[in-house]
Amino acid sequence: MSNQEQPNDSTTAIISYTQQVEFGQTPEGTKEWKPCCSPEKIPTVGTKFNTIDEGIEFYKAYATEAGFNIRKSTVKKRKNSNLVIFQYCLCNKAGHKQKKIVEEIEGHIPRRRLITRVGCQAQIVLKYCNDGKYIVFRLKEEHTHPLYSPRCMKFQKQGRNLTILHKKMIVDNSKMNVGPVRTYRQIKENVGGYNNVGASKQDFKNFHRDLKAYIYESDAQMFIDIFNKKKLLWSAFFFDFDMDEDDHLCRALWAGPICRKNYALFGDMVSFDTAYQTNRYNMIFGPFTGVDHHKKCVMFAAYFIAKEDIASFEWVFKTFLNAMGSNEPTCLITDQDPAMKIAIKNVFKKTEHRFCMWHIMKKMNDKLGRTIMQETNFLKRIQPIVWSVEIEPAEFDEKWKAILSEFNLEKHERLCQIFEIRKMWIPAYFRDLFLGGIMRTTSRSESENNFFTAFTNSHLSLVEFYMRFDSAMDAQRHNQAHNDNEAKHKRPVCKTPMGIETHGADVYTTTVFYEFQEEVYNGSFFLWNRRIL
Repeated sequence: MSNQEQPNDSTTAIISYTQQVEFGQTPEGTKEWKPCCSPEKIPTVGTKFNTIDEGIEFYKAYATEAGFNIRKSTVKKRKNSNLVIFQYCLCNKAGHKQKKIVEEIEGHIPRRRLITRVGCQAQIVLKYCNDGKYIVFRLKEEHTHPLYSPRCMKFQKQGRNLTILHKKMIVDNSKMNVGPVRTYRQIKENVGGYNNVGASKQDFKNFHRDLKAYIYESDAQMFIDIFNKKKLLWSAFFFDFDMDEDDHLCRALWAGPICRKNYALFGDMVSFDTAYQTNRYNMIFGPFTGVDHHKKCVMFAAYFIAKEDIASFEWVFKTFLNAMGSNEPTCLITDQDPAMKIAIKNVFKKTEHRFCMWHIMKKMNDKLGRTIMQETNFLKRIQPIVWSVEIEPAEFDEKWKAILSEFNLEKHERLCQIFEIRKMWIPAYFRDLFLGGIMRTTSRSESENNFFTAFTNSHLSLVEFYMRFDSAMDAQRHNQAHNDNEAKHKRPVCKTPMGIETHGADVYTTTVFYEFQEEVYNGSFFLWNRRIL
């Protein structure tokens, strides 16, 4: 009805016209808004559609242009059949929310919710015809509320849509421990503003939540399926798992082809750790780690266990040896777990077992207390004799007792305990044993610990964890390839004209050469000083 037509009776609403809507008043005095859009997009009574979905999509497209959202409502089906006879589609503001009485609990503020439903009567009814099509049986265009402007439409459900790109970005960023909110901000910067994203921050959060919920339903099975597919793709990929009496996943170990190759090259010394809480099931994750020819940490295998008991550790060690062709390492570095110590003795026949110095020294800081560690130089005095490989065992014992006597710590329980097991962790007692750089430096274990904690947390599912783990392994291998390229195609500068240093630059990797160069330089400088004297 145009603004020039006059009402012909008292029941007709008084209408005026604007650019977007026609609005007026009903006989009861309430306002009504009627959308104005292209005639070909407006549904009319009698319009036929081939399927019911086609009719709903047509009404949805009309609603998007008109400025409102829709929702499907009542469905009437033919008796004893799934055939839909009537389908009602309403404005999303139809009806009223049922009021609920919320009792305020002490210390808890109930969430405030905004009302969206205002009793709008706009709707469309699709009816089934005998020819198998659907016809617009009833249509009411007028709304009892203002319609959304184009500026506001992007905030409504039908004005937002997560694309495949959005979903892929959320999944890919989660591998790098980047959440949905930061992903939303990143995409906003890439597309030039919030108006161009096409979805809201809450949509990103909801998709991430729904993805986690989907994974949670069959997390362990999906986790196993991932590795089974990898075994089909790569015959050298190793994976094994075990179930408990309730058919729950309780143990798993995997090692890729590159991991197994690294073990063949650098597996003389292996570090075994269980210090990582990485998933929502409180399963223990641990890596088998070594040091490569660039003196960087390299992964050999990884595992999950549900319990830290003797049976679990024995299963892990036996499975690890199976993955590595029954080749035992020369030395295995672990923490002081008693169950682990028994399992190692039962499984390994040739391997030397030692305790990780970094873990022991880290616990020493916690056990001695703030007064000793911060107000005295005890740590500065004890570290040189602990980490030194130059002193003899007898000299270590003498200096250790002297320092403890100086600080009145001769009867300290923790210090007495670690002194009793000194042959298991003090390098002075096994200087002839190759340790590959892991046990003799605090930065080695600390670096590996930070590496895993950077991409994991205690809320991850197993599938999420493996996605992040795989991404982290890609980064580790890329860095190793970069270091190989640097060592192969670049040459460090020599400090002396000596032929042995030049030869070292040819045969050593860059990292190892710099340590070798320091020895050569210091030795040459010492000899030169003696010649002058």
